[in-house]
Amino acid sequence: MDQSVYCSQGPSVLPPLTLHGPLQGYNFVFKDLFDVEGYITGAGNPAWLATHQPAKQTSPLILRLLANGAKCTGRVQTDELAYNLNGQNVHYGTPINPVAPQCLPGGSSSGSAVAVARGDAHFAIGTDTGGSIRVPASYCGLFGWRPTHGVLSLDHAFSLAPCFDTAGVLARDMAVLDKVTQILIPDQDNQAFMDEKTTFGMAVDKGLFDLVDQPVAAEIQSFLKKLENGNRDQCYVNVLDTCGVTTGELAQWFRVIQGRSIVGEHQDWLSFHKHTLERGIVERVDRAFSITDQQYHEALEQAERFKRRFLEVLEGCGGWLLLPTTPGLPPLRNASPESLVAYRQTLLGFTAIAGLCGLPQLHLPLGLLSGKPFGLSLLGLPNSDLALINQAKRLMACFSSK
Repeated sequence: MDQSVYCSQGPSVLPPLTLHGPLQGYNFVFKDLFDVEGYITGAGNPAWLATHQPAKQTSPLILRLLANGAKCTGRVQTDELAYNLNGQNVHYGTPINPVAPQCLPGGSSSGSAVAVARGDAHFAIGTDTGGSIRVPASYCGLFGWRPTHGVLSLDHAFSLAPCFDTAGVLARDMAVLDKVTQILIPDQDNQAFMDEKTTFGMAVDKGLFDLVDQPVAAEIQSFLKKLENGNRDQCYVNVLDTCGVTTGELAQWFRVIQGRSIVGEHQDWLSFHKHTLERGIVERVDRAFSITDQQYHEALEQAERFKRRFLEVLEGCGGWLLLPTTPGLPPLRNASPESLVAYRQTLLGFTAIAGLCGLPQLHLPLGLLSGKPFGLSLLGLPNSDLALINQAKRLMACFSSK
């Protein structure tokens, strides 16, 4: 068993609850954060595994997928405590990115992304707090859906920072992602979005695209040109300027709020077992413990002000925004720890928008550049998830046209 991808403990296969259903014929894997009754959820850390008891109940997301005919083919690894975006794990190894073996796979849903990208499963469920679905989707050339905060249940699952945690889905094929989302959120009322906003009309965040590494920005521009040629309703906005913020400020507010949430959730365990974590995660934990009440409340206030203004902008431009998922191509596996720390600071400025605002975001893979995957994201208003998928299908069809 490839321990960098699949967990050596826990159920390798869960039998389907039904042999028939809309997901019959589809296989999935799940991140080692979701509980299965009778097994210990490992959260990517041997000390966590050793200090916790078997789960008493199974994640309702897993049960819903099984009940609709999907077959589970394994539990997959995660970065430690889901507190990383690289896909690295010092205990179990770094999974090989099947699309770009020289690059990191992205995390923390690393095993989920790699298993899907190499064809072991049609789709995977993972989690996204600060980008842990969107980033590995970008690095491995997959569709990656981070839903509206709270739409998918995280009952009976490990929680890193509840104020930002979401479950999410990775898939190679948009049609598969579409089916899975309809199973997971069948009761979401998207009629208003479907009637009024599922069109080609949307805004492109020029300010954020201007911050993307130039080779990637130039490649993405050719896709945006296709959209522009067939779309009279497209407009360009600069969210950063309009909201009066920088990516550095967004990243900082996110780190402070997330850090306080992590301490509130895991203070006792971290106090005794912090030494078992990788050095970079230990440094983030130490910073989280050092956050003052004043810093936390100031970050909350600034983040709430940004959220109100951003939602006004999003409403004003039709409810859809195209923006970069990451600031460039996936980093190399042999990148220095120092360069990865610096890259993470920039990356969080991009991924924090959806997190701070609780919004759905979907990464769309567009192809390869110098042998490395690249793409962009579509972001929507709260609870527009099903319409977001429909809008994305129209976009991909437009991007594929000659």
